[in-house]
Formats: sequence, C-alpha cells, structure tokens
Amino acid sequence: MNIEAIKTSILNYINHFTMYDYIAFAWLVLTFFIALLLSIILTKKSALAAVITFLFSLILISVGPFILKKYLDDFLRPSKTQIISYKKLHFSDVLVIQGEVTNISKHPFEFCSLSASVFKTSQNSLKQTIYKLKPLRKKSILLQKHLQVGDLENFEIVFYDFTYPNDINVSVNSECY
Repeated sequence: MNIEAIKTSILNYINHFTMYDYIAFAWLVLTFFIALLLSIILTKKSALAAVITFLFSLILISVGPFILKKYLDDFLRPSKTQIISYKKLHFSDVLVIQGEVTNISKHPFEFCSLSASVFKTSQNSLKQTIYKLKPLRKKSILLQKHLQVGDLENFEIVFYDFTYPNDINVSVNSECY
C-alpha cells in the first residue's frame, strides 16, 4: 500500500467523523494525559510505578486509535461484503473479482472503499498465515453509490497483468461512510 492510498484512507475517515468518533477520540486523549500526569505524580513515590504508568500511557496512545477505529466501524458503520465469484481468465492475464456490499448499519452510506487482496494458498497453516501478511496483489476501489439501510450494491474489481499460475485465495474488505 503506498503513501497516497494511506493518506486518502485517513482523510476519508476523518472527513466522515460522527459525534461518537469525536467523543471516543477525546476520551482517548484525555485518558492519555491523565495517565501521563499520574506517572509524573508517581515519580516522587515509586519510580517503578511511574515507569509502568508512563509505558501504559505510551501503549494507550499508540494502539488506542486503531482499536477505537475498529470498534467504531463495527458499531456505527457495519457493512457486509461478500465475494460472489473470482476467476482468472484463460486467454488473458486478468483476474476478475465480483461481489456485493450490503449496508447493515442504521444510517445510509455515501460511499464505500473496497479493498481486495489476492493470496497464495497452502495446506500448511503457518505458511497460510504468512501469505496473508504479504498478499500477491492488492487493489482498492471507491464505490460512489448512496446505500440506504439494507441496500445491496454489486461491484467488480479487476487485476490486470495477473500471471500467478497456482491456486489463490481472495479477500475483500469494505469501509463505508
């Protein structure tokens, strides 16, 4: 994933904050500062407790935004993505993934960002886990359709110059706002 795609993803997320997002991230920052202040106060009583509290606050501010985003996406903006079919065309180096995304939240979506990953497959579970960390190909598309609650929209993601000859696994994730 390149820097531009990461930047676009973060900006899309921030531009579509709801009141719950603001409250959750304000709570995270407040908790960080309280833990930091507590570690400063504890330096006079116990250096070990101060260090442990300081490390907790660093872990909180480092990992907290990712956990909050995951929780808020699952709670506020749930969507269901399903792969209908994927096939590598025989006479050209093209892989076509067809699927559908469904709005299962309580609010309508303006657009969805869909990202597909193609992995090698293996019978060995350790190798399969390693393959999921490093996909063969990854591609994101933007589905600019207004999805009302319960609406379903079909999509197609096409990988050109796909020359991997062996069996593959495919996954598609969606982030809808």
